[in-house]
Amino acid sequence: MRIAVLENDTRTAQQLESWLQSAGHAVQLFATERAFVHGVDRASFDSAIVGPSLAEIPAAEISAALRERGAEVPLIRVLRGGGEADIVKALHAGADDCMADAREHELLARVEALSRRAGHGRASPGNQIEFGNLTIDLKNRLILRDGSRVPLTPKTYDLAVFLLTNRGRLLPRTELLEQIWGRDKSATTRTLDTHVSRLRTVLGLIPEHGWQLQSVYQHGYRLDEVEAKGERRASAKMLASEPAYN
Repeated sequence: MRIAVLENDTRTAQQLESWLQSAGHAVQLFATERAFVHGVDRASFDSAIVGPSLAEIPAAEISAALRERGAEVPLIRVLRGGGEADIVKALHAGADDCMADAREHELLARVEALSRRAGHGRASPGNQIEFGNLTIDLKNRLILRDGSRVPLTPKTYDLAVFLLTNRGRLLPRTELLEQIWGRDKSATTRTLDTHVSRLRTVLGLIPEHGWQLQSVYQHGYRLDEVEAKGERRASAKMLASEPAYN
């Protein structure tokens, strides 16, 4: 799953990110409420988490901001040493679920449970998502092409997951750099272009295989599912062989 995390404490944010990534989830960190709401609006996230260092931000404000933009993303609130009254308050304020403290296994279980309740059923029980001839294994962070594993670095894997889960959208280069490389200032548009070129080759993101990954000048990239050229030729041949009727 793709999860947005709002947390302004670097150490806590990295801890949450580590837990979620270890379970095979793709994570995007946000340090401010504005960036969080804007990011969730622009990308397709399966769930969102507000960390313990942001307890002073009312969940209702975040939920309302997301709902105004039409983003029906389940929201989990993580508190720091919260009691029953704090949890009840967070739930009444707009959170879909709440934890008294940040605990790894409980958080992962709540993420999975909330996703099931919200109807995010694209992943199979084995944590796999299929896109045509491509299969994403979320648990093991790998991608299969026609059943065979494709060798990918962690960043090319994250980029592939982001492109596939946002297929049909024009994705600006700035958004791709922010989502995949985050605070890494050494990553440039050339870095992105190199990774995209690599993915186009190893995943076969070309019309012959039912994909079209195109660069849009001065904007970014867009991945679309198309009818494979081989299928079009086969269909045309079948039509040509059929007898004509008056």
